[in-house]
Amino acid sequence: MRTRYPLDQSPLYRLRSRVRLAELLQITASDLNAMARAQDSQYECYPKIIEKDGKKKERYIERPKPRLRQVQKRLVNLLNRVTPPEYLHSAFRGRSYVSNASQHSCDCRIAKIDIRKFFPSAYAGQVYRSFADVFQCSHDVAGTLARLTTAFGHLPTGGNSSSMVSFFAFKPMFDEIHTLAVSHGLIMTCCVDDMTFSGDNATSNFLNSVRIIIHRYGLKVHKRHWFESQQTKIITGVALTPKGLRVPNARRKKLHSAYAAFQAEGDLHRKVKIGEEMLGRVTEAAQVEEKFRPFVSKAAQKLREVKKAVGQIQASGGQR
Repeated sequence: MRTRYPLDQSPLYRLRSRVRLAELLQITASDLNAMARAQDSQYECYPKIIEKDGKKKERYIERPKPRLRQVQKRLVNLLNRVTPPEYLHSAFRGRSYVSNASQHSCDCRIAKIDIRKFFPSAYAGQVYRSFADVFQCSHDVAGTLARLTTAFGHLPTGGNSSSMVSFFAFKPMFDEIHTLAVSHGLIMTCCVDDMTFSGDNATSNFLNSVRIIIHRYGLKVHKRHWFESQQTKIITGVALTPKGLRVPNARRKKLHSAYAAFQAEGDLHRKVKIGEEMLGRVTEAAQVEEKFRPFVSKAAQKLREVKKAVGQIQASGGQR
């Protein structure tokens, strides 16, 4: 990983030239202007069923088309070089939902709060202000960056840069909440829109103070949870136990179910889809517990074998 530097050392900091911005994003100035003008037309929008906390919900995905997706990835690469605050465990390389959970102890009180519809609530004006105020870019550069990273007036749910940009758009808010947490002797972590606090003062009254700050920035709270020291705690999909981080029972059951369904499925095309789910679940489990790591390569090999069989059948013009 490249050496990170303070925000004021970023090539985006106090950037005044759109020509220079185009160079940083590795596109021509004319292409940059064309993409910024096109904005909404550069997205594919579709509904998607997402399972969370055992419930299936339909979400509307706004996914950038390939050219814009590549530009957003280049922007993320630039932003990723900025040194993130210690409390942030998303968007940046080396930070994840697992590292987020690992900062907390299972034997203390924990409080959690998350933001309702975070990306749709991160409006283009707030994204513009983050580049204009946090990065101190010129107005035309900040406006161009906002148009490259937002769609339909907000951060797109499927945007490559949405997680990274959402943090900077609300960095003053997250910093203020972190300062409040430190003043109460709490450990704070943040994973996208999910904030966790641990310590004796992680109480409902403290979360009310956090909620007030969040509302002041134009956002709404979705869920609030409190856990006493003796309770089982799940943080960003990871179980905190006296023996360390563990895959929660619900996720273990889904992994076993995916494996059983893969073994039982006779239709090769459906078997590929189930195999991809199986591989995703065991890869996810391996990030939390080392004992699952050998199964990742085994699941990948099984999936490759099925895909190869499908390819051979298609090449011969047959069906199964």
